[in-house]
Amino acid sequence: MAALAIESTDLDLVRSLERRRIEATRANDTDALEPFLHDQLIYVNCVGDIYDKDGYLRHIRTHSLTYDADFDVRESHVRLLDDTIILAGVMLGHARLEREQQVFHYRCIGVWRKDAGKWRLLAWQSSSAS
Repeated sequence: MAALAIESTDLDLVRSLERRRIEATRANDTDALEPFLHDQLIYVNCVGDIYDKDGYLRHIRTHSLTYDADFDVRESHVRLLDDTIILAGVMLGHARLEREQQVFHYRCIGVWRKDAGKWRLLAWQSSSAS
């Protein structure tokens, strides 16, 4: 019973962190976004570009990638695995990548990992396939 309570507490925390990450992403606020991202982040966008943490933040900071206020992620599936929580769902909204308008209605998956007592996003992938 205690393990279930811990999992539930961790899942609630990660869901809260994910909402805060989404808010920071909407605002294109790299200072607010950075603490949610694992140092070993692998970020794969819907066109297959792969970024590490520094590269992803740099693209947002330089406005090479900008998110609109309607950006959101809706969770549909969850997996709990010890120090890892996987959230899958649908990414919605708009962004600009290298000044080209992007309209999101993509499947996505985010992997959160707990290191040294802190949950951070370790991996992200979105796919244009619906």
